[in-house]
Amino acid sequence: MYIAQMLGTTVLMTANEADKRRNYVCPGCQTPVTVKKGRLKQAHFAHTSLQKCQALAEGESAVHLLGKLAMVDFFESIGGRVVLEPWLPEIQQRPDLLVTFDNRQVAIEFQCAPISVERVQHRTAGFAKLGLDVVWVLGPTYQQRKLQQATLAKFARIRHDTLQVALWRGKQGIQWREWWAVDGRTHVGREDYSDPIRQLAKIQQQLVRRDRRIRPLQKQLYQQERTVTGIPVCCHISKPLPGGLKTAHWMLATQLIGMLEQEPCHADRLLTVIERAEWFAFGATPTSAVAKLWLTQLLVLWQSMGVVQVTNDRWRLVTNVQWFADFNQKCRELRSHVHTLGSK
Repeated sequence: MYIAQMLGTTVLMTANEADKRRNYVCPGCQTPVTVKKGRLKQAHFAHTSLQKCQALAEGESAVHLLGKLAMVDFFESIGGRVVLEPWLPEIQQRPDLLVTFDNRQVAIEFQCAPISVERVQHRTAGFAKLGLDVVWVLGPTYQQRKLQQATLAKFARIRHDTLQVALWRGKQGIQWREWWAVDGRTHVGREDYSDPIRQLAKIQQQLVRRDRRIRPLQKQLYQQERTVTGIPVCCHISKPLPGGLKTAHWMLATQLIGMLEQEPCHADRLLTVIERAEWFAFGATPTSAVAKLWLTQLLVLWQSMGVVQVTNDRWRLVTNVQWFADFNQKCRELRSHVHTLGSK
């Protein structure tokens, strides 16, 4: 904690300016805090007792403290008005920074230590009660290792119609990283697209291994005299969609095609399928919002391919999609499809 309140007053004092001979309390829980500073330690306040305080997380590292101070300079340099560690009594929370741009306020949470997704959800919901947007910025400790899907989902937010995570880059300021994934595992760039032939081979391997994840779809298609390897080409997603799904993207696409084969569907009905899929737990963004983004981008992709069109707010297939009888026939079609894509 970098800011504390002088005992018996409403005066707030930074740790750098604090006098060790004076008494200070936490602005949140109003219990005593002690100023800690020296040649080898970044100045900060710490609670004198070990009781749990909702106002802050104890054990702040020097990286965290210095990072918050550097962020003050960064946001002020781009025109923001910054308040460091403001106590918000209505929600019993203290963001690392509260930044105001014109009439818009944004809470900044600089995250260096591990935190549960439930805690991220709780704090994000608290700020939302005050009408505050919140940006979770990941510090160096998160950037020193490969970020897993569960970690990305914890802090990701929708920005410019993409799912992104904010990283603190020191002198470079805040950098937004786009999160693109194919089948919820392989990270790819915006202009990349999945290899449908490789995906088909993987599906074939799953069938041989009797993978339980595809059994429900396999059983459903078998009753229709269809096979998993015979799914239409459009179900092999040709561009990366927003990440966060544990369910393979091609499986959801196949389910949606099956629904549209029966009758035209409103987007809300299609969305129920996406929302019921298995997702990683999102912390800073509602899963429903990510699911809607995923569906919107898929429908736009299919529309550009001439697979679907929208009429009277209902999506319908333009023509009957082709299902394939066996693995070899499908491979021949996919090779032709990829060659066509490459020649455009």
